[in-house]
Amino acid sequence: MNMRNWLIVGIIVALVAGLLIGYFIPRTPVEVEKEVIVEREVPVFTKEVKVSQAEGLDVRWVLPGPRSLDQEIFGTPANPLGFEDDIGLPLQARLTNEAGTAYTATAMPTPFSDNFKVITGSFDSSVKDVTPLDSPQSKDSVQAEFQFTDPTGQNRYRVVLKMVIPVGPFHPFFGGVLVDGYHHGKTGVGTRLMPTVYTYAAFWGVGALYINDELVSGNRIVHVMTTENVRSVDYKLLTDKELPHKGIHTHLILPNTVATPEGPMEEPVPTRFTLPNDMEQPFIHIMYEDVNIEGLEVL
Repeated sequence: MNMRNWLIVGIIVALVAGLLIGYFIPRTPVEVEKEVIVEREVPVFTKEVKVSQAEGLDVRWVLPGPRSLDQEIFGTPANPLGFEDDIGLPLQARLTNEAGTAYTATAMPTPFSDNFKVITGSFDSSVKDVTPLDSPQSKDSVQAEFQFTDPTGQNRYRVVLKMVIPVGPFHPFFGGVLVDGYHHGKTGVGTRLMPTVYTYAAFWGVGALYINDELVSGNRIVHVMTTENVRSVDYKLLTDKELPHKGIHTHLILPNTVATPEGPMEEPVPTRFTLPNDMEQPFIHIMYEDVNIEGLEVL
């Protein structure tokens, strides 16, 4: 498998309209006084959360690098775990210790490394979680816009969400929006390279990417999540046994995948940011570290 594939292993890789199968909330007859039958909509519990960060506060650009492998999630060479499905990490993508008794890290760079550069940026988002499960008729909605620079400070980026994706092809998208739940890690929702993380708000969607006010890609796959802090003081990405960890931050991820009428296509993000190996970084992973949240109490 080529390097670009491993750079997004476990991230959203297929968003085909024909696969959008799920359920919808029916209208149910309800018996009331005098045996009059009326139709009432099944109750829906709407959760609304606003998350933002002001310009110039702590923002990080995550660089490609290996991800250490948690035995609880990935097992051992003698008893491997987390490779069996479409969001799993294949065995050939794992390094082992010299004795061959334990997995140590991914064999190729990923967007979930401990390497980063400090940048500047801001964002505003408002999410509404109405439909709890995947459904083409989902009423979940998001308004979100993100701004940031690259590590050189020479390029200015803007990501504007256009739509949520109401059904996930390989794991649930919760109608497009998840509020007050868990994903990643052992949940079977999202890449296992992230730990099992408490999530204040998350969404999956399609967005437009602008660089220096120029539209460079109008159909990028976007995943955003505001979660408990999953980084140590030295910014090491934590494992399940090291959580919960005090704090909160927001992750913005653009993998090397675009949505097209024919289905998903692999297409590197045109970041215009050159890595030390003279290759253009093919994904974007931004961490906002000083966020404000309304609608949920920070644990």
